[in-house]
Amino acid sequence: MALGQLSDRQRRCLELVSQGLTSKEIAPILDVTPGVVDNYIAAAIAKLGASGRRDAARIVLGHEKVMVQPLHLQSEAIAPALPLADEMHQADQTQGTDSKPIGTLHHLFSLPPMGGRENDLNVADRLLVIARISFLAAVLLIATIVTVQGVILLLT
Repeated sequence: MALGQLSDRQRRCLELVSQGLTSKEIAPILDVTPGVVDNYIAAAIAKLGASGRRDAARIVLGHEKVMVQPLHLQSEAIAPALPLADEMHQADQTQGTDSKPIGTLHHLFSLPPMGGRENDLNVADRLLVIARISFLAAVLLIATIVTVQGVILLLT
């Protein structure tokens, strides 16, 4: 295994893959395109001789767990936990000192993320997500009907 040959970006991509993120979800965190993320991961797979992205992520994650063992008596004030990918992405989405998320309207109408993340939503949040999806489906259905009617009117 050639763990020492991995670049910082390749290692970071594999760490995020190990958290269940897709290339599309990793790209905004690293401020690159999903294609660049795929290239980093493909190069890392080749260097590690792994069978795929998950295998490469397991190799890197397993190596780092062996190399970095937490001190059991060390307090959180001395050794703070590293932020998760979700926290880093949320930090990237805030602006200035008012911490108001960028694109609040986009967040309101966006679909929930896909991937291997845990579902830690309470009942009210789950119902809100279901309502968002239902609303978007209704808007899409209405837009499709209006478009088809417009095409029919043009053709007649």
